[in-house]
Amino acid sequence: MSLGVAEISLVSPLGLSPSEHVFFHRAEVNPHAGGAFTTRDGEALPVHHCPWIAPSRPWSSRIRLLAKQALARAAPGSRSTPILLVAPPEALEGEADVARFLTLAGHTVVSRRSGAAAYVPALQEAHELLRREPEVVVLAVDSQIRRQDLERWLEQRYSAFTRNPLPPSEGAAAVRLVAGAGQGAPLAGKVHSYAAAESDARDDNDLPTDGAALTRVFAALRLRPAVPLVVGPLDVDPLRIRDFHLASVRHHARLERAEMPSFEGQIGLFGSAAGLMSAVFALAWLRHGLPLPGPAGAGQVGGRVALAWARSGDGTVGAALVGDERS
Repeated sequence: MSLGVAEISLVSPLGLSPSEHVFFHRAEVNPHAGGAFTTRDGEALPVHHCPWIAPSRPWSSRIRLLAKQALARAAPGSRSTPILLVAPPEALEGEADVARFLTLAGHTVVSRRSGAAAYVPALQEAHELLRREPEVVVLAVDSQIRRQDLERWLEQRYSAFTRNPLPPSEGAAAVRLVAGAGQGAPLAGKVHSYAAAESDARDDNDLPTDGAALTRVFAALRLRPAVPLVVGPLDVDPLRIRDFHLASVRHHARLERAEMPSFEGQIGLFGSAAGLMSAVFALAWLRHGLPLPGPAGAGQVGGRVALAWARSGDGTVGAALVGDERS
């Protein structure tokens, strides 16, 4: 069963809505970098943070604000709408505790997960919940604008082993899902299939990826003969670059002509929010009819689709095949 996407939201240093993200990206508008972060010598660092949240704001507060903003734009119809939360482990306990923050605001958080690819099992849970619920919201949020994250990145920035890694950033995304075609109201898109798998190569070990897990995930999605859009961390770091190259060449016939915009690579690391943010970015691209290569870009009968994928630090890889309302 396809999942109907009733509404989407996306928040990052690039914009406050999905439409801003795709149109700014298309216009080659750079994300905000106000020079708020500097080295001890006064050198401005290329760190992108949400300009409407003060850089000095405590991390626990800024991650709650990001979650609140993304959830509000997804516009759940009721406070009792189940929310499936994806956030970093530090945001699921202690002072930050995003789930508790949302619960105190009257919302219903039914599950918590961490990792960029964790949105995939959240979609599976949403599928099960929609058998008895009219709608479900999947919400992902992360902020790596913390002193320890910035210092860790600065230490690695000019290392010969890390290829000038992407700076930390922040963002949030949400999708409000309904069963099938919903209740007759226009949809923002559809989620046709999703899959996840485990890889032995992780962020904290030196094992080279063989791309096998991601290859299996792509195969499980039952990709269309030609997928015109792929969004994911294909230029984020050597592990993810190699993983995607190995998996995509094994699905060469379906992916060879795809548009592959640099989303996370343009802004900075989104952490646990990255996977759902990529999926929402892809949905917005399709929703607004932005150009795509080949016949799939011409808006032919059957609609347009996109592949959104992610890799968590623990080696979990996941992907979803999403489409526009007509797909």
